[in-house]
Amino acid sequence: MRQAILISMTAAMVGSAASADHPGKRLNEVTAEKEPGFEAIFRPGPDLVTEDGETLSLEDFAGRILVVNFRQASCTEACDAQHQRLAKTVTSLNAGPMREMVGFVTVVEDAADIDTLDAENWSMVRSQGGLEDLEARLAAVSERSDEATMIHLFDRQGRHVGIFHGTDFEPLNLLMHINGLTNAHPHPEPEGILDRALGWFE
Repeated sequence: MRQAILISMTAAMVGSAASADHPGKRLNEVTAEKEPGFEAIFRPGPDLVTEDGETLSLEDFAGRILVVNFRQASCTEACDAQHQRLAKTVTSLNAGPMREMVGFVTVVEDAADIDTLDAENWSMVRSQGGLEDLEARLAAVSERSDEATMIHLFDRQGRHVGIFHGTDFEPLNLLMHINGLTNAHPHPEPEGILDRALGWFE
């Protein structure tokens, strides 16, 4: 019961922040002030492949925020810590209306024993060309040289817009940044943006 109350309180806090003091165009700046591990990015994003071998296109997430992380079989302690914090964000987010606006994807080598909380908006997928290749290509857009685990954020137009580095982030700060992305006004894109995104890793 106490957990349910805390989740409800968190959802209420997010709703209040969105209406009362939303950072708007300062979203990246505000998040960076709270989270040293946050890095703003801006470029087209990739496609993924599901466990069944079907392509998971960014078009499948059109109009929604996409949150992507990686879990190699050899990654244990750091990935476990990241997963626990991400699970807290998912739990709090799914207690409110944002659950219809956000998709979570964990790219894995082996999905066995990985708990996604039975959340309909949290999927396990594998990547075209191997997990390490896709993880390296996404990490390459970062200007940081650390090898910490990363959580990648994509906006409603499929653009790669942010990275949370490491496992020390506060789940609420990730939640608040996602909330900010759901409230961001879309900007017109040059024709062919989806074509570039779909072919990024061919």
